[in-house]
Amino acid sequence: MKKIFGLGLFILMICLLSACNDDDTSKEPSSKPTSETASTVAGDDIFQKSCITCHSSGDITGGQVKLDSTKIHADFQKKEDLYSFVEKKMPKSAPGSLSKEQYDAVVNYLWDQKE
Repeated sequence: MKKIFGLGLFILMICLLSACNDDDTSKEPSSKPTSETASTVAGDDIFQKSCITCHSSGDITGGQVKLDSTKIHADFQKKEDLYSFVEKKMPKSAPGSLSKEQYDAVVNYLWDQKE
């Protein structure tokens, strides 16, 4: 009988504690990365997997050709122009082989290196 009473009391306490835990995160600022930040991170990963054999960029060192953000912005006035080029020509060994999301992410990563 004591075991049943103890178990019942334990369950009741857990229920009360759960009810008291009013964790309303809508009042707190979101700590989730914005889509731009998430895209940049994914772009960084994709760059390392798909582009590093030929290019290096920013802090990522790899292939023979270092991408210069100033040159990227001089050669491509709009991000859409850069996207079109990268989608049609890269990776050089298999142009057009990445998904639209992967091209979006890597172009956002490259474009955001402006400065």
